[in-house]
Amino acid sequence: MKKPLQLPAPSKKIPRDAARAVKRVDSLTTQAVTEKTLSDLLGLPGMRVTRFAIEEENKEQYLHLFCEDEHKVAICPRCLKVTNEVHEEKERCVRHLDIWGMKTLVHFPQRRFDCHVCGKPFTENPEWIDPKRRQTRVFEMHIYERVKNKTPRKQVALQERLHEATVLDIFKRQAKKAVRQSDNGRVRVLGVDEISLKKRHQQYALVLSDLERRRVIAVLPNRLKKTFEEWLDGLTENERRAIKVVSMDMWEAYRQAVRKKLSHAQIVADRFHVMKQLNHQIDLIRRSIQRKAKKDEDEALYQALKGSRWVLLKNRNKLVPEQEAQLRTILAVSDELRAIYLLKEEFRTICDKITERARAQRFLWAWTGKALTTGSRYLIRFVKTLHNWWHEFLNYFDDRVTQGFVEGINRAIRGIINRAFGYRNFDNFRLQVLVECGDV
Repeated sequence: MKKPLQLPAPSKKIPRDAARAVKRVDSLTTQAVTEKTLSDLLGLPGMRVTRFAIEEENKEQYLHLFCEDEHKVAICPRCLKVTNEVHEEKERCVRHLDIWGMKTLVHFPQRRFDCHVCGKPFTENPEWIDPKRRQTRVFEMHIYERVKNKTPRKQVALQERLHEATVLDIFKRQAKKAVRQSDNGRVRVLGVDEISLKKRHQQYALVLSDLERRRVIAVLPNRLKKTFEEWLDGLTENERRAIKVVSMDMWEAYRQAVRKKLSHAQIVADRFHVMKQLNHQIDLIRRSIQRKAKKDEDEALYQALKGSRWVLLKNRNKLVPEQEAQLRTILAVSDELRAIYLLKEEFRTICDKITERARAQRFLWAWTGKALTTGSRYLIRFVKTLHNWWHEFLNYFDDRVTQGFVEGINRAIRGIINRAFGYRNFDNFRLQVLVECGDV
């Protein structure tokens, strides 16, 4: 992703208050007020301000600028010939950027010309406004940038004195244009992950990312194999051949789709999702032991395990002193949890420290043997899952490709959903994610 634009720090030599600014007057280049002053402030090419009016409504001031075209001719869009014969004029009014802190409205004549060559009339389309729009292009970009920069649409509408539907319409038009013009380039390392759109409703969106350039490239409406395959089919042959690595969680549908459509690509089971699977089984073991302790009235063990979920799942080197003390108490009163916790930490160490595939395979074989020896049905379940994804997980140790970036993106997407209190229209949601997380 592009680095955010950073403004230079203010120089200490520049006075900070208006009174001291008098000293700088001699160094300023000033211009006299002329007939062109308002036209220069307006900044619309080819338009000249002839008069203005200031209107006040509901304690809000509006600046009306009445303009006319500097050029008396137009070019026919069909034959590209110049004509000066005006067929008719129609008064129009459009919204522009604020001037002097006032909401600015531009009044101008929309002209239709007769073409002597074609024999047909045509409507002139000024370069500063799109056809049939009620806002200038720069004003629409202003609205788009505000929504893109995480300002809620309702707030933008209220502050800009627009209808919320108008703000949404502007954002969608500009976002679609930005997505079409964006250059995703050829993706070498593809990240595949889903995000829950609505808790407890089994509604997922599939997020596809360029892991090397750290940006979202597509958002699909579900995590079905067919939907993923259709997206892959939409790529050109060169774009498919460019994908060398696909990192994913352990969802079988993704693996089948990649094997079918990208048979040349290396599949990597993301280590964080593998660790998440192990942590889930560890948590199930903790809950089972806690229930048994309550049933057997083992007060010491039950009290030690109360509120201990994150103590057991968190990396040990990230525990605060109070959590470390609680962990030591748990490991002292439960031999079963102590053995399983040490296995969990050993597995994490293998992922963190080993950088060679062959060596990682030896250590993992030894680890699975220890896990099976415990006899825990939860660890046996994890080992079975690990064996099903054995080669894909070992691929991680080749280049150590992970989806750590994607987890951060998921938090950003969750923020987008929360800001909007959910999305009823998936296309609106997709566009918002692409403009905020896709570097468009």
